[in-house]
Amino acid sequence: MEVKIYVANLAKYNEGKLIGEWLTLPLSSEELEKRLKQILGEDEEYAIHDYEAPFSINEYDNVFMINKAADVLTRYDRRVVIALCECVDNVEEVVRLLESGDYSAYFDVDNLCDVAAEMVDEGCFGSVPSSLSYYIDYEKIARDLKMDGWYMHYGFRVAVRPHS
Repeated sequence: MEVKIYVANLAKYNEGKLIGEWLTLPLSSEELEKRLKQILGEDEEYAIHDYEAPFSINEYDNVFMINKAADVLTRYDRRVVIALCECVDNVEEVVRLLESGDYSAYFDVDNLCDVAAEMVDEGCFGSVPSSLSYYIDYEKIARDLKMDGWYMHYGFRVAVRPHS
């Protein structure tokens, strides 16, 4: 997963000159420092004027922290990363969840009813005799899953739930 940011030299920008560059993250710390030096020269302040990422980036966010987050995100399934970013909307929390494994995910599901059915099959609600499985209301379980923090990303057909 790539994260792209447009870093502008803020001093030059304030002088009416647009000096900046798109950076594709993650980069090594040395490479990032080198690229920032090329953009900033002797100036110290930068601003992020644009970005392409599954999470929000603000104008004055720390580029090194964004780079670290991008590095962590590249190690995980893109579908889970994007779904967690949409569900949590805080990249530091997404990184924490991914690194700690403090989330659940179901792939190739069409809706939370499918997740409910898989959970019943896996025994998440205890042992259910096959003779009773026809009486289970998966829609109500799906409703409860949604209230319990499950998020369904339909584009990737993945359901995720960050654990608290």
